[in-house]
Amino acid sequence: MQIQVLGNEKLHLPAAVVDRLLDLLSTDDHFRRLFTHDRHAALVRAGCVLSEEQLRAASPFSCLTVDRLAAKEAIAGAREELRTYLLADAAYSNPHALEAGAMHALLRHN
Repeated sequence: MQIQVLGNEKLHLPAAVVDRLLDLLSTDDHFRRLFTHDRHAALVRAGCVLSEEQLRAASPFSCLTVDRLAAKEAIAGAREELRTYLLADAAYSNPHALEAGAMHALLRHN
């Protein structure tokens, strides 16, 4: 999937990558561990066309930073709201959309 670059040079994830990311985060324990430790490698596994090195150089994807990932059930339950949020330009300025305990509060304000 082609990555889009916003006017401020931040990368914007395509819908297919966001969909795959949310699918894996809500079902796959191995992927969840990978995402928690190396979100760039996880994005490549979710379908990004850029290499891990290219992703790291181009964008920190701080919107995907987590200390403690939300539960699979919480991500699955909020999937459509998360999808909408991650596809919006504002997502790339506001971190912690997938953080345990913070996800629902963040989504209610957007």
